Amino acid sequence: MNTHTTTNHTIGYIGLGNMGAAMVRRLLDAGYTVHAWARRPETATAWADTPVRFHDSIQSLCSAVDLIGLNVTRTEDVEGLLFRQDGLFNHAQPGSLIIDFSTIDAARVRSFTPKLQSKGITYLDSPVSGGVMGAQAGTLAIMVGGPAAGFNRVQGLLPHLGKTIRHVGENGAGQAIKAANQMALCIQLCGIAEAMNYALEQGADLGVTLEVLQAGLCGSKVLDWAGPHMVDGFARPPTIQAHLHAKDVDMVAKAAKAQGLNLPLLYSTADLLNTLVAQGPSSQDTSRVFSVVRERLQQG
Repeated sequence: MNTHTTTNHTIGYIGLGNMGAAMVRRLLDAGYTVHAWARRPETATAWADTPVRFHDSIQSLCSAVDLIGLNVTRTEDVEGLLFRQDGLFNHAQPGSLIIDFSTIDAARVRSFTPKLQSKGITYLDSPVSGGVMGAQAGTLAIMVGGPAAGFNRVQGLLPHLGKTIRHVGENGAGQAIKAANQMALCIQLCGIAEAMNYALEQGADLGVTLEVLQAGLCGSKVLDWAGPHMVDGFARPPTIQAHLHAKDVDMVAKAAKAQGLNLPLLYSTADLLNTLVAQGPSSQDTSRVFSVVRERLQQG
C-alpha cells in the first residue's frame, strides 16, 4: 500500500492543457509535489525544466500517488482515462481519490461513479469557471459533486486554485451547475452580439454603445469581456477559445434534447457557436459570434 496521502502535498495530474498547466503551476508554487502522465510525449518535453515528475504509464503514476487530478476536454476523454485497459480503474489503489476538473456530461458522471466506488475509488466531479486567467490567478469558482468525505479530503488543496469553492451535492451536481453557468454565459454573449449588431445597423457607434450598456443595468462581466473585442474588430488576442464554449454548450444542448426539454435560447446559442467554430479557427475568441450574427442579420 502506498503511503502518499492527500495531506502530504502530493498529487498526480493528467491533462496539462492551458487550464491544467495553469492549475499545476499554482500547486507547484504552493509546495505540492506533482506527478504527471501525458498522452503526448511532447507535453513532458515542454515541462522538462520544471519539478513535475512524469511517468511513462498510468499504472506507474498510480503507484506514486493516491490523489489524481484530471483536466481534459470531453466526456469520452475522461471515460477513456478511467476505464480503458491501462486506465485508472484498473490501476488506482483502493482508497484513491480522483478529482476531475473537466467539464463533461452530468448524466455520464452519474453512470460511471458506482463502478469506481466498487473498487474503493472516490470520484469528485469538480468543474471550474473563470478561464485560464482565473486559473493563473487562483481565483476560479470550483463546484464539487461527490461524497462529502471526498470533498473534505481536498479542502486543503482547492484554495490554492480557487476563491469560490462549494460542495454542491452528489456526483453529477458539479457538472449540472457548470452546465448552467455555460448556458447563462453563452446565451448572454449571443444576446450582446445581437444587441450590438442592432445598434450598429441603426447607425450607432459601437464604442459609444458599449460604454452606455456597461453603465446601465445590463452591465456584466460578460459584456466587459466580449464588448471590447466586438468594438475593435477582434484585433485583441483571444480571451476564451470558441471551440471550448461551443463544446460545452453543444453537450448541454444534446443532453437537454434527450430529456425532452424545451430550451430555445440554449439551442439557438449552440447553433451560433457551432457555426462560429465551423468557420474557424478554433482558437478565435468566442465573442466573434458577433460576426455570425452579423452574417445572418439580413436573412430574416
